[in-house]
Amino acid sequence: MNPIYLFIADGTEEVEALGTVDILRRAELPVKVVSINASRLATGAHGVAIEADLTIAEADLSDAALLILPGGLPGTYHLDACQPLTDAVLAQVAAGRPVAAICAAPMV
Repeated sequence: MNPIYLFIADGTEEVEALGTVDILRRAELPVKVVSINASRLATGAHGVAIEADLTIAEADLSDAALLILPGGLPGTYHLDACQPLTDAVLAQVAAGRPVAAICAAPMV
């Protein structure tokens, strides 16, 4: 199966991101957490530090089985402002592959 990518940014809702990753990993699905920051670290909406598997600059999103965008504020605004992410979302939709957005993230 192609990888599933879940994106984090400073201000991401921790429960929406980490709960989703936990469930997918328990199901033994190939999920990777991707930071849109320059580093793999992000601070969630409630101050919890999250370390991603890779940064968006390191990720090849062209073969994604699924893109997941958790909500949270201001995290959703940061996701929406990330041009490589919005380009990947548009390409994913154009290819007929799914995108999931939680809570505030459908605005992206």
